[in-house]
Amino acid sequence: MEPIEITLRDGTTLTLRRGTLADGPAVARMHRRCSLDTVFRRYLTAMPQLSPALQQRLLELHLTVVAEHRTEVVGLAHLAEVAGEAPELALLVEDAWQRRGVGRALAEAVLRSAEDDGHSSMVACTLPSSTAVHSLLRRLRGGRLAPVFTRSDDGLVRVTLRLAPRRTALPRDGVRPAELPRALSA
Repeated sequence: MEPIEITLRDGTTLTLRRGTLADGPAVARMHRRCSLDTVFRRYLTAMPQLSPALQQRLLELHLTVVAEHRTEVVGLAHLAEVAGEAPELALLVEDAWQRRGVGRALAEAVLRSAEDDGHSSMVACTLPSSTAVHSLLRRLRGGRLAPVFTRSDDGLVRVTLRLAPRRTALPRDGVRPAELPRALSA
């Protein structure tokens, strides 16, 4: 993903770009600026501080997109892939930046990447009380994704988004059948 400059409704400019391990300190600072409620809604557990191990794991996922204002990370989105399942979208936006369009911009960037990777759907797991996220997911792509909300046995809401893949998804080994030597694909 190439860096993208976006302008929020209030005129503030942010950069959306792929997160890297070098973003670890900025991501940890952002987590410290988030309320416990915001962090709980993202991780579905109390997490007053981001451990270095989790920080590294988050930045090594299939895709992490950060929203950066000047030199500070103010939001991040993850696309986590699990073999045989639709990839999962997860968002975290610092409290002071919520309800300004940051989460939507991050989600749209992850959607584009998932479609470019050939995925036909994506899921998000939320708390039933996360109405702001539910509203955001309904508004993605101008409301054309028609998300399906289902309540899982653990009480969470699983939101499925149908995508328009731009290419065939790669197998887990990253090699398309057409790229295999003829002797191996016969």
